[in-house]
Amino acid sequence: MPSFSTIVLMIHIAAGAIALLVAPVAMIVKKGGKRHSFWGLIFFWAMTVIFGTALYLSTVKWIPFLLMIAVFSYYSVLSAYRWKFLKGLHDQSQKPLWFDWIALIVNGLINAVFIIWGGYLLIKGLGGALPYLALGFGFIGIRISTKNLKLFRNTHHPKTWLFEHLSGMVGGFIATVTAFSAQVMSFMPTFLQWSWPTLVGAPLIAYWLSTYRKKYKVEAI
Repeated sequence: MPSFSTIVLMIHIAAGAIALLVAPVAMIVKKGGKRHSFWGLIFFWAMTVIFGTALYLSTVKWIPFLLMIAVFSYYSVLSAYRWKFLKGLHDQSQKPLWFDWIALIVNGLINAVFIIWGGYLLIKGLGGALPYLALGFGFIGIRISTKNLKLFRNTHHPKTWLFEHLSGMVGGFIATVTAFSAQVMSFMPTFLQWSWPTLVGAPLIAYWLSTYRKKYKVEAI
């Protein structure tokens, strides 16, 4: 009989495969429609399973990279999902719920630890590429928390939720693809294993956000 860790790993892999398959479908279908909501919800719950299993595996087997990707990608997706239900924040007629604040704070604290740890490894000359990953994911993760903090406390454009939803979902997907690439695509040069999802995905996010910003006349935050 497989060990508990093996079963968790199998669930993690299955959820990862589902997330990688359904995310492009959610991005392609008409935004705001039932199909978009359906596939997007499957992606969100797949990412939730990935996060839970990754926390267990990264802690038990101590895999720092897996822990960083899990925290970064899941808060990106969780925040993006929650923005669908926080549209009233734009004029402060609505307030974030308690778990919105907890998620924001926990994400900020964990990413602060990643930055400190990455800086320590870099100074000591340890860890190879790990300190750069810790610093990169840490700074971007804190950026997401601080931006949400600003939006939680101040008025903003009524369509801001849309940009946060889009960028968070796609950003979480890119992080998941990066984890997949780093583990599976060993035939690529190391640099490309880590960078190609961002090199492909970042311009797409920028294009989509720019298109919607022009449409709704919203300035970047």
